[in-house]
Amino acid sequence: MVNYLRLLRIHIYTQLLEHFRQPMYVVSTLIFPAMFFWFFGVPNAKTSDAALLLVGSFSCFAVLGVVLFQFSIGIAQEKNTPWSNYLSVLPLPDSLRLIPRILNSFFIAGLSVLAVTAVALISTPLNYSDISGWSFMAALALGAIPFALFGAGLGYAANSKSIVPLANLVYLPLSFAGGLWMPPQALPASIQEISKYLPTRFFGEFVWASLLKTPLNSENIWGLTAYTAVFLIFAIFYFKKYQAQEFR
Repeated sequence: MVNYLRLLRIHIYTQLLEHFRQPMYVVSTLIFPAMFFWFFGVPNAKTSDAALLLVGSFSCFAVLGVVLFQFSIGIAQEKNTPWSNYLSVLPLPDSLRLIPRILNSFFIAGLSVLAVTAVALISTPLNYSDISGWSFMAALALGAIPFALFGAGLGYAANSKSIVPLANLVYLPLSFAGGLWMPPQALPASIQEISKYLPTRFFGEFVWASLLKTPLNSENIWGLTAYTAVFLIFAIFYFKKYQAQEFR
């Protein structure tokens, strides 16, 4: 157990160091959602309640971007490298590669959420005391799980050249149609009909309920649970397929 924790700490440190050696990645990850909030959220945040909902929406957008891109692009670009192949043949549990990726993605996502919140506190009527910190962060972490699984599945399914446009093709439409850039009621009527079945909409509803301290509709919980199960099967299928192709 002691040896496992030592190896886990080393993997977490090296993966985090790898991220921070790419300053453009870190800076763009932190700035992009905060910039979107500045452009699209601030003009609509006339009251503290409106600002609170928009902070929740753009925090979901920030978390979605980090976990989806880190898992999909990270895995697709890493899976055929000599280092990855070397790690794959070592007698190490797969959790030593998975857990550091999860923890690092949550850490960077947390920084991105802080950037959105800081912009909101500076430029909207929102007060720090309006944010229920722990339940908000817990809702973001739990709601991010299906997207991390989906990203992992995409990473094992696609190659390093196709994964960037593929991830963007998923990220931007799901964010918009899920109501993360504007309230779902403000979406075009045709998109509103689709929105209520999307995982990003369930994610948003989950986080909005945690911020407003309102009861969560059971349909949103079941929706997120169903997507988690589907994306878990998707990720396992393509992980097993990759393992069979590369190490048979």
